[in-house]
Amino acid sequence: MSWQKEYQNKLVTPEYVASFFNSGDTIGMGGGTGIPPAIGKAFGARAEELENVQVLQGFATSIHDYMLPKNKGRIQIQTIFVGPAERLCMDWGTLDFVPNHLGSMAEWAHDAKPTKIAFMVTPPDENGYMNLSLFAGLVPHSIREQAELVFVEVNRNTPWLISPDYQIHVSQINGIVENDSPLFEMPEIPITSVEERIAAEIADMIPDGSTIQLGLGGLANSIGHFLKHKKHLGIHSEVVSNSIMELLKCGAADNSLKTHMPGKSVYTFAVGTQELYSFLDKNQDFIAFEIGYTNDPAIIAKNENIVSVNNAISLDLTGQVASESIGTRQYSATGGQVNFVLGAQKAKNGKSILALNSTYQDKEGNLCSRINPTLEPGTVVSTSRNDVQWIVTEYGSAMLKNKSISNRVKQLINIAHPDFRERLTFEAKKIGWI
Repeated sequence: MSWQKEYQNKLVTPEYVASFFNSGDTIGMGGGTGIPPAIGKAFGARAEELENVQVLQGFATSIHDYMLPKNKGRIQIQTIFVGPAERLCMDWGTLDFVPNHLGSMAEWAHDAKPTKIAFMVTPPDENGYMNLSLFAGLVPHSIREQAELVFVEVNRNTPWLISPDYQIHVSQINGIVENDSPLFEMPEIPITSVEERIAAEIADMIPDGSTIQLGLGGLANSIGHFLKHKKHLGIHSEVVSNSIMELLKCGAADNSLKTHMPGKSVYTFAVGTQELYSFLDKNQDFIAFEIGYTNDPAIIAKNENIVSVNNAISLDLTGQVASESIGTRQYSATGGQVNFVLGAQKAKNGKSILALNSTYQDKEGNLCSRINPTLEPGTVVSTSRNDVQWIVTEYGSAMLKNKSISNRVKQLINIAHPDFRERLTFEAKKIGWI
């Protein structure tokens, strides 16, 4: 039988797919734009018939029907990375967070043992292979192999990513749903004046010829803007966003001096605008790998002169970095931060930078410091003070690696907001650090 005939024979409705989701199942639904909306809607429609269903996913960009609060007690979501939609699920009590490094995605999913999985793909190529596209890293190859049933939602709006890991053949699928829904687009986040000052500081720390890793958000966009005058930058990054695309389009990044996979932008995920998705579609200058490869510190370390830049939420005066929770409230996840912190420092001439605004405004509009003697009770430490290298705020940079507590305290006070330096100094002396 030709793959074309097999494809036609496997076309089903979303309701047909959802009929296979039973009480007691563990179901993998992918993540981000890879969560199949039509299947998700049909799954949610029969939630009242189900009990004790576990769903594995990550970085959900939209609320799908099975995630709604009315399904609490019937469907429990597990995620390794809290996305914007999943924060609502945490408030509703329908989501359970799994602490882990994003580079350990496959191990987490393997231990959870999903028996049925569903995710979004491109239409088949001339050989019958479909591409898992933008969030393929949340459906590792090993999980696809161990699942009893594999369902896909074919979407012609989904870009084809060049990758040795992201293809699946029609013959490996149990049911195919066609649904050309528009993809979620991450809007351009306005750049603040504080982010511009931080970005300018970081840009000065990135020499021509560096390989870079950037995260998501306004700071990453701002850094991308300040790097446009650089030459021969390389890309090895967990995620590709519009800021990476702009560096490649303007010629600042060309991957020509990379020591690992020269000529290629290496990554796992992509999230941004339709312009980015079109830019990535069958673009031979990019190569995507499963997260276990991209985020392996040993692989990261093969990139000489790599500069890793990630965001933090707060830190204490000894260098403990909180990047995922605000007190006890889980806001995001460790993600790949520690993977890149360790990998960049193992690389020849590598550099790890953690950046944050020095202040924030509380609910009453009061200015508060993000640098404090100790972290707020319940705050999760994402990156240990043993592993931190550079900290950057809008007031400068502090090199903490191999530095004593007293040295760290003095450096961090110097890059805190001026309004809080006197209090921080008083508290540090009271504790006995300086």
